[in-house]
Amino acid sequence: MDVHELIKELLSPQHKAIYVISSEELFFIDKLVDTIQNQYLAKEFQEFNQSVIYGKDSNAKSIVDLAHEFPFFGEKKLIIVKEAQEIKEWDPLVAYAKQPLFSTLLVVCFSRKPDGRSSWVKQIKEMGFFVEFKALSDYQLPAFVKSAIKELQIEMDEECQMLLMDSIGNDLSTIYNELEKLKLNIVKGQKVSKEDINRFIGISKEFNVFELQKAISQKDHGKVFWISRNMGQHAKSNPLIATIGALFNHFQRIWITKVYQNMNDDELNKILKLPFKGFIKEYREAAMKYSLANIEKSIHILKEYDLKSKGMYQRNNNEEDLYLELALMINQL
Repeated sequence: MDVHELIKELLSPQHKAIYVISSEELFFIDKLVDTIQNQYLAKEFQEFNQSVIYGKDSNAKSIVDLAHEFPFFGEKKLIIVKEAQEIKEWDPLVAYAKQPLFSTLLVVCFSRKPDGRSSWVKQIKEMGFFVEFKALSDYQLPAFVKSAIKELQIEMDEECQMLLMDSIGNDLSTIYNELEKLKLNIVKGQKVSKEDINRFIGISKEFNVFELQKAISQKDHGKVFWISRNMGQHAKSNPLIATIGALFNHFQRIWITKVYQNMNDDELNKILKLPFKGFIKEYREAAMKYSLANIEKSIHILKEYDLKSKGMYQRNNNEEDLYLELALMINQL
């Protein structure tokens, strides 16, 4: 069950009386809580029958006591517990779960996974009241972006999606917030362009890690240096450590493509786990331009500059200078 399916269940008449939700990905909890806070109860009943409780300010017994109370001027009641990991003793919840008050919907949210060895956790799981949302892996990020774009009714091609992910990273809340910003600023039905991303999110359409990777794949030495110099001049918005991480993944994929070049696209993508299969062509072309020895040398160079960016080998490393040095080293491959 994903977060959208759970929200749908919570807002349906068939929901359970209790949900214990665990996720270290705060976006999922925040989205769920925001939705049911706004939609579960009619506006006129929210003040009387809706409670949001923080774990550090409460305990399980007082939460259960509140859950036992009948709604005031209405037929149902909502209790949301945030940061539930701050409460250490949850045995009263087990006793309540055996005979809950069905006019109350109790949603208990953990942003740190509770100890699965605890007796109360085992019992809640056996009763079917426990739901866990795991943090997304990098290869799952494109599906999240596509889902968010569809939900927000935005039109965006794969290249712009890739630019967004490469530039923002894997923080789901940030990605979603930036997509919301685009929706507010783009005319409905208009397709998002690189210019729009640059204008409203602040990612340069020309000077970003995505364009740098493309230039490296094409062995366009002038463009590699040009982009690197600009990124170095704006290192605050293009941290070298993040760029090195992205380039490491890029060369690793070129290496895999080189080694498994005889595989078909579907077989190769099972290993590469590319966000969009259409990018396989770029990696095949890059694998033709680089020898295995040069690819392995590039990975060694990136490891060296990763250490330099963290202050190893020499003091007072300037990110702009390191960007230029790295570009020159890569251009020699």
